[in-house]
Amino acid sequence: MKLSVEFLGLYGAADVTARRQVEWPPHPDRLYQALVDAALPEDRPALAWIEQQAPPDVDCGSAVALQWGLDGCTFVPTNYPVKTLSDALPEFRIKQARQFPMAVPDGHVSYVWHIEPPPPVFDSLSRTVARVTHLGRSDSLAMLVLEPGVAPCRWTAQDKGSIAMRVPRQGRLQQLDMAFANGQRSPMAPQVRYGNAESQTFTTGPWADMVVMRLTKPIAVEHVALATDALRRAVLSKLGDTAPLLAHGHSPELHMAWLGLPNLSDYGDGTLLGLAMAIPKDCDPMERARCVAAMLTVDHIMLAGIRFKLTRPTAAMSLHERTWSRPASRWVSATPVVLDRFPKGKVTAEDIVALGCERAGYPRPVSVILSQESAVAMPPARMFRLRKPVGLHAHVELVFERPVKGPLLVGKERYFGLGLFLPQDARTPSA
Repeated sequence: MKLSVEFLGLYGAADVTARRQVEWPPHPDRLYQALVDAALPEDRPALAWIEQQAPPDVDCGSAVALQWGLDGCTFVPTNYPVKTLSDALPEFRIKQARQFPMAVPDGHVSYVWHIEPPPPVFDSLSRTVARVTHLGRSDSLAMLVLEPGVAPCRWTAQDKGSIAMRVPRQGRLQQLDMAFANGQRSPMAPQVRYGNAESQTFTTGPWADMVVMRLTKPIAVEHVALATDALRRAVLSKLGDTAPLLAHGHSPELHMAWLGLPNLSDYGDGTLLGLAMAIPKDCDPMERARCVAAMLTVDHIMLAGIRFKLTRPTAAMSLHERTWSRPASRWVSATPVVLDRFPKGKVTAEDIVALGCERAGYPRPVSVILSQESAVAMPPARMFRLRKPVGLHAHVELVFERPVKGPLLVGKERYFGLGLFLPQDARTPSA
């Protein structure tokens, strides 16, 4: 049985062990409490079936954390009972510190039980799932879907897993009912260790995640370097004179990369569907939050005097982070790679690309194939416009000894949309 949660905007829920941090992924017990809250009296017995099962597997993408206020803390009026007339106005009430950790989810979250419930239980759970309106805080609107079957998941219960998640155990429903009847907070559910099912099978790159925006009017993919430069300038204008090094990149340290995401569907016409910001790992969390907040407020870019609007991404394959970041051994360039230097002597173009992979934070590939033609129906490399006209560039196919997690960005112009790779088997008719 598989239960999928799609957030209709931001996700907000505090980690019970660190109130200023967002809980990601949402723990199975948080989902269970949402089901208990939504269940009708005749459907509540079906919730006992969930308590008796092994903890579900959890699948999700990444989430970009956001924080309101200074250091994640803001002051808000209390909701205490009104004692005087002035108490009725929020501006006269006492203000107390509160945390509202939130995140921008990348796609839906799935919970998978490796057993199918009896038909009456499944029907009862389906009715309950359809009544759930949010997961986490009341402003975390969500749409839930229950379906039979199983699917591979990112997180599975493991004795030595890297994270702990709260899960419902037998008697949890009764425990929640008692707490509610007594006007108390629900007691904490037992925790189970979860490990990344893929963590032992691939090599990670230098990037943590991506923030994606959709273009309402497509741009020719050949102009990706100009479009990403325009996006960078738009974000910097939002950040102002105090823009962090992470954004403007005037530093030898790793900084944001600006990406153009081409249409990968079978009906793709060589245009960009969206633009994205790739966030490096281990960056300063406050700088990261500022950059993400600025990115999310950008509603257009200017390119050649034309205004191109930006909005939230759709479910298109090209706009999904996991399309570009899932582990793979074979990668093909969606936009051509600009070589770090020209071949000379015994140093071939293939050698320069292989060294460029290492310089960009990835392992050295075991195979490098250069071509002017694209393996994923993108325009030939010679058609792409560079920010600086001098540079040898070509489409590339890479093979690594073991899977590498993307996004995979290689070459001299990797911070401006060129040298963006795609897993070789990612382009499917369902894009």
